[in-house]
Amino acid sequence: MTTWYYHNLLEWIKTGCKNNCSNIKKLEISDQYISLLPNEMFNLENLEILSIYYTTISLIPKDIQKLKNLKRLLLSDVQLEKLPDEIGKLANLEYFELKNCQIKELPESICNNQKLSHIVINYCKLETIPKNINKLTNLNNLDLSFNCIKSLPNSLGVLKKLKVLNIKENELEYLPSTMCNMEGLEELICNNNMLKFLPDGFESLVNLKVIQCHSNDIELLPNDITKLKLKELTYDKDRIISNTANMMKYLIDNSDKCKEYYKRRKIGE
Repeated sequence: MTTWYYHNLLEWIKTGCKNNCSNIKKLEISDQYISLLPNEMFNLENLEILSIYYTTISLIPKDIQKLKNLKRLLLSDVQLEKLPDEIGKLANLEYFELKNCQIKELPESICNNQKLSHIVINYCKLETIPKNINKLTNLNNLDLSFNCIKSLPNSLGVLKKLKVLNIKENELEYLPSTMCNMEGLEELICNNNMLKFLPDGFESLVNLKVIQCHSNDIELLPNDITKLKLKELTYDKDRIISNTANMMKYLIDNSDKCKEYYKRRKIGE
């Protein structure tokens, strides 16, 4: 694979655009003085990986839809507040990563990219995720940690191939009951939220190996958890006060896998 790195976009325009760029498959852009993307880069019809980070770019042009062969799009430490609807026309996109930006919502069109297998959105201001996320039937890793999400759509439960769901460090008060339909789920990471309970039906998640639910307000763990072959369970020792004898015995018998946490206290508590 041909790889070209350009940390100075002006240099890329002066040199790269004068040469035959048809074989470029990977492009990395990183420069704090870059605020606009040149039109020329959207003519790279064979581009498969586009990485943009540590720039002052606040807009992704609609012409991104021209990158028909793009498989990986990585955006980090940029000034973005919105993504264009045209991002949903990247038919070959498999991996989408967004970190450290001001985006509060994703365009519904992103769920048209049915080859997406990984979505990673961290340290943004995301408040919601598209209700039509069920269209992403090949999604196997969804990482929405360190955002401002208050609720998840019921349509999430349709994602049968999802293996990892990381929603830690958000503002969730509950999880949709439909998530117990995600039969392929192996890791549920939901610590540091405001959850008061976990949904019933965990026994149907036969592939589940990791549950991290500490630093929440959960007082009762689902008894179904005792039927799973977990490798890791984290919970709040000082919050679990009303579990069944069966659950308490499970926590004791599996103390090597069950890690106790003491819920972090807010100032004034």
